[in-house]
Amino acid sequence: MTEYQILNMFWMQAISNAMFQLGVFVLLWAALRGSLRIYDQGANLATKIISSLFGLGIVYSGLQISGFFAINWRSTSYSLGQLENLSPHAQRFVDFLPISEPPQFSLIPWDPIMGAWWIVVVIALLAPIWIKK
Repeated sequence: MTEYQILNMFWMQAISNAMFQLGVFVLLWAALRGSLRIYDQGANLATKIISSLFGLGIVYSGLQISGFFAINWRSTSYSLGQLENLSPHAQRFVDFLPISEPPQFSLIPWDPIMGAWWIVVVIALLAPIWIKK
């Protein structure tokens, strides 16, 4: 592959990733509204369980999308690093994220701030459902 093809694939995946991430945030907003409604008005056990599973499914989807973006970023750096001649732009990309072996997919965010953010999201989703008013 050429540098152009590798970077083009990276940006195409980034656009697709952004669209899916927007969907996750819309669903996350709906789940947070639902959990706050349960907190305000109460609900039976089945509703609490279903709402919790819905929220955790959204978190799982968000972690998957974050993992796809991370592996896309790392794979692009790895692929560019395998080329002999790079433009200055591509060389900065490789220097910013040097990867020496093919990356592996993981649901665990490689950025600790994102990991903390997802933990806060889980707490914000589940606390209003399961903590009494």
